[in-house]
Amino acid sequence: MTLPATPVALAPGVPTRVPVELSNPFGPEVSVRVMMARGRAAGWAVGEPVGATIEPGGTATVELVLRAPADQPPSASLVPFSVAAEQWSTGEPAGYATGLLTVALPVPITGALVKRSGQAHVYDLRLVNESSRPAGVRISTKLDPPLGTVTAEPAASQLEPGGSVTVTIKARPARPPFGSAKPYAVVVDVKDAADLERPALLSEVGTGVRRPRVANWVAGTVAIMLALGATVAVFFSGVQLPTPGRHRNPAATPAAVLPTVAPVTVTKPYALVDVLSQSGADNGQAAAEAARAKLAAQGMPVRLVDSRASDVLAGQGPGLWVLLQDGFATADAATAFCTQWRSVAPKCRVTA
Repeated sequence: MTLPATPVALAPGVPTRVPVELSNPFGPEVSVRVMMARGRAAGWAVGEPVGATIEPGGTATVELVLRAPADQPPSASLVPFSVAAEQWSTGEPAGYATGLLTVALPVPITGALVKRSGQAHVYDLRLVNESSRPAGVRISTKLDPPLGTVTAEPAASQLEPGGSVTVTIKARPARPPFGSAKPYAVVVDVKDAADLERPALLSEVGTGVRRPRVANWVAGTVAIMLALGATVAVFFSGVQLPTPGRHRNPAATPAAVLPTVAPVTVTKPYALVDVLSQSGADNGQAAAEAARAKLAAQGMPVRLVDSRASDVLAGQGPGLWVLLQDGFATADAATAFCTQWRSVAPKCRVTA
């Protein structure tokens, strides 16, 4: 039996699903029931024991639902808990595992990342504290791919109950000397300033485009000018050579047109699993589909969305492939989803 390697975070009164992985490396097929063992957290299990049948050499995953009492005081200390498995038919012990959990009140910070109109690579992150207590937050930022810099101003803030703040996110993506425009993503995490090791209270992703310093058509024009300059130099040296296309009108270069993307609905809160770039012959779609299929093969439900198809994902330009899951009623439900699939998708975070 295997429990999550990282401590399970519980919020008082909020049910949280804890995945338990079972393996049967020996013997015949076995049917077991899984339950919380005696201990401090034994009374926090919700519902009846769950069961599974595992073939020889096979594995299975079941979920236990834990809910700390609503009046449970939050604490940063780690609490050990144990899970036991026993055979359905005989009641004999079949497995045992121990994990860690912590109880902490989630800071109900809400917010959204919005691209600032008229300013390239600048975003506004609006945060609101909807709780009845002060909330200190720290904002971390990164670029994907990590080419350039991105800053948050202010990088930390104390939000009073009902208070709000607007954080300016300025990205400075590195520009290639020439070539085509390249997409990038700005990943913003809002963390509890009192416990930076906890998962982010809020995660947002914005997208943009890095344009080259010299566009392809400019580079082509310079090359033609250099070629014509060489021809004129030969002409004035005394050798009469006709200039190709002298009496022809140059053909107009058609402007690049991005393919139309059908709109897709994405609802908040959602679990952001991963972000992949759109590049290559197929715009990176095959690699993105392969990543989604790999997660699906392990039982994780996840959607693949083109960021340009959704206003919620702040998509623009060539765009990005976003792996996510939405449809959650609350941010706690989305957090429970990420906790459940942490071993499969370690980057999973909640965007509320």
